[in-house]
Amino acid sequence: MIQSVTPFDIQTIHGLRLLHIENTSFLTNIQILTRVGSCAEQPAEWGLAHILEHMFFKGSSKRPGGTSISRAANDIGGKMNAYTTYDHTAYYITVLNDRFEEGFDILADMYSNPLFPAEEFKKELNPILSEYREREDDPDSFLVERALQMYLGENYHPIIGTEDTIRGATVEGMHGFKNRFYGGNNTLISVAGGVDRHRIEAMVKDLFPESDEKEEPAIRESSYTAGELTLTKPGISEAYFTLFYPALPPDHPERFKQDFMNYVLGGNDSGLLFERIREELGMSCYGIYSFAMRNEPHSILGISCGIAPDELEQLEKEVNSIVEKICSEFVEEDRMNRAKASIRTSIAARSETSTGLNTMMSVPILRGETEDPVQKALSEMDQVSLEDIREMAARTFSGPRFKAILLPEKKAS
Repeated sequence: MIQSVTPFDIQTIHGLRLLHIENTSFLTNIQILTRVGSCAEQPAEWGLAHILEHMFFKGSSKRPGGTSISRAANDIGGKMNAYTTYDHTAYYITVLNDRFEEGFDILADMYSNPLFPAEEFKKELNPILSEYREREDDPDSFLVERALQMYLGENYHPIIGTEDTIRGATVEGMHGFKNRFYGGNNTLISVAGGVDRHRIEAMVKDLFPESDEKEEPAIRESSYTAGELTLTKPGISEAYFTLFYPALPPDHPERFKQDFMNYVLGGNDSGLLFERIREELGMSCYGIYSFAMRNEPHSILGISCGIAPDELEQLEKEVNSIVEKICSEFVEEDRMNRAKASIRTSIAARSETSTGLNTMMSVPILRGETEDPVQKALSEMDQVSLEDIREMAARTFSGPRFKAILLPEKKAS
């Protein structure tokens, strides 16, 4: 069993939760997470959480100007970025321990004192629209977004929004969204690295004034509607195949059993899907995998593959056969043990870095976890049995199923 380097500590300072995980690394990763993402947006706001993420980097009261924040981070060797999901956003910087105070000052200033200048806002919409077009051009993203919209219903929309909502976004809308949700009870500051607790506490007290309670985002849960979707797209040669099933939510006590079953099914190149379809049959797919995506508004288990169009029928037959088998029969014990060994190594590898450890710890704690998320995952998965795998597969794959296929556009003869 892998042991945490040190016990983690959670406290509240000035109305903000602070998570501290100390290790022996030369690097410290600082994250500011907010429990709000795209699912909090109203229809006219679609994409606003993601636009807001971009605009935080475009100048603050202490560092005005579109390049000031990124330059300040680079001046101290900091690696800085952010991301937006359906149910949370995160801003982070990784610095050497002796530059911790400077790095934390940059991140906290960006988060607490953004300017959102109108001229920068207007410019930043162009790269966001470019990102939108890139996703539309990518066959897998193109198919998955349209399949999710049909599978999950009216409460689902893409994180990036639509071209119309991106173009329709306003600076006033960003300020309103930020003021409603950012801060207080919705925020977690998480620090992992070789910096002691007293340095962190001093910086939080200095950089963050008392924060008021914020509006909690309403979680509009998605429905799951069985169905099928077949699309064509010009300019591609490969066909794309995707299956969706409902997955357990991120706080469900049996989610680790489902994660383990998913890993046995298609988590790596020793998964049932890859070994049968790629290795035994030699079908023309580079890889086939299954995945679990857990968010508060919706959670999905998916199976995905790109393959030659003329092999789609055989692919679906084989996938259905593997799914039926894992639901009705015990997998081999050595397969289960192989998966346990692989998962332990993967978690250990992520725990070796301050960034990996912080991400594994911070997101579950942001969502309300009170135990050590890493040790909990290791302990729960280590106890999974052959019967658990079979039962969880039967439970998962009895849910509403959605099949989506993307085909190359036929050339005119």
